[in-house]
Amino acid sequence: MASLRDLKRQIGSIQNISKVTDALQAVSAVKFRRAEARVKKARPYAENVEEMMRDIASKSTSSNPLMVGRENVSTVAVATLTSDRGLAGGFNAQVLRRTMRFRQEQSADLVQVASGRKGIGFFRFRRIRLAEEYSGFSDTPTYEKAREIGRRLTGLFQDEEADEVYLIYNRFVNAAVQQPVVTRLLPVAPEDGEEDEDNGDDSGNPYEFVEDADEILKRLVPKYVETMVWQALLEGAAGEHGARMTAMKNATDNANELVDTLTLQMNKARQAQITQEILEIVSGAEALSSG
Repeated sequence: MASLRDLKRQIGSIQNISKVTDALQAVSAVKFRRAEARVKKARPYAENVEEMMRDIASKSTSSNPLMVGRENVSTVAVATLTSDRGLAGGFNAQVLRRTMRFRQEQSADLVQVASGRKGIGFFRFRRIRLAEEYSGFSDTPTYEKAREIGRRLTGLFQDEEADEVYLIYNRFVNAAVQQPVVTRLLPVAPEDGEEDEDNGDDSGNPYEFVEDADEILKRLVPKYVETMVWQALLEGAAGEHGARMTAMKNATDNANELVDTLTLQMNKARQAQITQEILEIVSGAEALSSG
């Protein structure tokens, strides 16, 4: 059994850890509320943009590869969004597992793009070459960074370095739940099984292009990609802060429970020591009196 000194030292160390995790929880709670508000405000706009682009792609007569894709898919680009910092439970692990499963499902060559230091470190450790890497902004993303990533992903497709571009990220559900999502950014045309249910509708294309359709789509599609990346970064930021807040709360609770358990052990050990000392005194007194 551990000595009283050892138990006191363990209790002190765990209490210090509890103070740190409690402080991290409080900081994450403040950041989480802000990130949650941002993602909820931006989500309707991003969903409408995505719906519009999918609708245009399904009804457009354009032969632009950005819309309809290429006949042969020999290379697939995958952009994985993770966080820059840890202490967020399984937030990063689940999106990285989903990425690896997606990679295993592909028969084409793969081009990997990573955002977030955790993802970058993960791929480097496994010696997976990164075509591009971004870091330093996962908890407070900006549209400028989303534009930078979006333009690079669009460039991979336009330069024929990739025939399809996918985005993998954590979709925010609530503070305790983040759902890994795989979405195809390019080409914009719906994937197999995602065609509109109203295929029997022969009303034609509801969109009328004043200028040449291809010229408009060349400018519109990159904006759509940027918007999708921006929304994914916002979803990831809210999920990261929520996951970290939840993880730190669980850590604090576990630390406090462990302190209670060790304190009980220390009290029992102290009582046993006092009892032993009393028994020794009584035995000594009896020995003196009998002598």
